[in-house]
Amino acid sequence: MSRVLPVALAVLLVLCSPAAAFETGSPNLDSGSGDPKNIVKPPDFNDTASHLSIGKPDRTDTYTPSVDLGAALTMDRAEVRTQKRMYTLNERLANADTQQAKEQVLIRHTAELESRLSSLNYTERTISKRFNSGEITTQQYVRRLAVLDVKARNIARSIEHFDDKGDAVPSFAPPVRRLRANLYSLRGQVRQYAADRFRGRSEPRPIYVATTNTGVVLSTIEGSRYVREAFRADYRKPGEAKALLVQRAANITLSQYPWLNGHEKSPSTDYGAGVYPSIIPYSQGVVKPVLDSGTEKIFRETQYKYLTGTNHIPYGTAVRNNSTTLNLAVNRTYSGGPLRINLTDAGGDPVNGSVSIGETYVGQTGDDGVLWTVSPRQTFTVSTTRNSETVNVTLVPYGVTATNSTTGPPET
Repeated sequence: MSRVLPVALAVLLVLCSPAAAFETGSPNLDSGSGDPKNIVKPPDFNDTASHLSIGKPDRTDTYTPSVDLGAALTMDRAEVRTQKRMYTLNERLANADTQQAKEQVLIRHTAELESRLSSLNYTERTISKRFNSGEITTQQYVRRLAVLDVKARNIARSIEHFDDKGDAVPSFAPPVRRLRANLYSLRGQVRQYAADRFRGRSEPRPIYVATTNTGVVLSTIEGSRYVREAFRADYRKPGEAKALLVQRAANITLSQYPWLNGHEKSPSTDYGAGVYPSIIPYSQGVVKPVLDSGTEKIFRETQYKYLTGTNHIPYGTAVRNNSTTLNLAVNRTYSGGPLRINLTDAGGDPVNGSVSIGETYVGQTGDDGVLWTVSPRQTFTVSTTRNSETVNVTLVPYGVTATNSTTGPPET
């Protein structure tokens, strides 16, 4: 029943395990509250897409998930229960003798889905507040977000199944769009990676986490792409939802990203129960914002940015250390942004060496001498080693005031 309605927007552009953390010790607790600004430019980067801001974060950390049997079992149980619920719905519909009886089955199933969604959203708000206040660790927070992501994806499967079954009952229209609208705070590409990692289905890589009382940002590196997802609970007001023309929603959305005017490629907008998701591809990647009709603000956003190739994102200024036969260059970025680490020898040829940020091992530079990871929030030191030779670089993310505290020893 529910189908995506793509809308061309070219004419609308007139507006256009223990936590492995970089930041050793306790995760960083910064004073401050949410910034009222919504979509902002990444600090010191003009020639790329803006992103959804949560303001100055209260708490940040960088964490690398590892295989977690407890989390994997919880996720597996959620999938089994979802399959059982779908079988139960099939059985109840098969046993209903009349169209009216089938309609009652579907009405009860709607209430069940709404209850499950309400419970998950309450859990998400609770664990985010507990993490932001320092009550739970980064490992616990990411683990619970990953479990919620799996449960939300299972509910999405249930909604699709529910929609298909509703086709057999013409007198009943499943509120699919309204149900789907409640999933945006629960799912994300970075959360899905964490779920896969806890199950042992992906390689380890760091996740940057930043929160306020009303917002969360997660980012990571996925192959040759940088992935960042952000959510603002204070910009999501389901009780104030109103109908917007898709054209108006598209105008509002695109006006938030002025740099994309002239750089985008065939963007599209869909509509739902109070939410308007868009897909905006451009030369450096893809932006997926979701507009709330009540606040007329972007409350959910996912960005993919290419790190390599002809149309890669701009690199920040390189901070270098050429004091040994190893030459280390680290391109500055913003907190949680894509951090490029390049190790070469005195002749400029790439070197395969090990990389640490602070006391935490991050990975190998590889045959091309380059390693991508995500930047911590505070001043930090990158250390690279080949054989017994080590070279360090200490730097500060863009948009952050330098401090005496670093995530490792100062550069010699």
